[in-house]
Amino acid sequence: MSENKKDESIVDVNVALVLAENKRLIDLVSEKDSLIEDLTKRLSQATDLIENDSKSRLIADIKPMTTLPSEYLGKMSIDDLGKMKRTLQSAAVPAFKAGTPMADNKYNPKKELDNMFDNFASSTWRKS
Repeated sequence: MSENKKDESIVDVNVALVLAENKRLIDLVSEKDSLIEDLTKRLSQATDLIENDSKSRLIADIKPMTTLPSEYLGKMSIDDLGKMKRTLQSAAVPAFKAGTPMADNKYNPKKELDNMFDNFASSTWRKS
């Protein structure tokens, strides 16, 4: 019988060790769960901040190129705003620098008057 009691005491000790280890692991998992929950909440807040910043930048870029109200632009997704910005940029009338053939082909009445004045001032009959 003494051997039977010895086996029972060994089993009792092993069960107590397993229960203690189990409690420690449960506490560790609980701690990790709360950490994951906190980090998930922070990630959600950071994502919202980045999306709002990107959206406001896109709206600020698009607003001068369109007559759409800000409320309508604010309801659009970031992807739609990006597509709209690219479309408006490619559809914009190009600006020409002075001296390029396209800029010089435009009729400019002031330039015509200046040329007429220069021609009149440099005429030979006026110098005499």
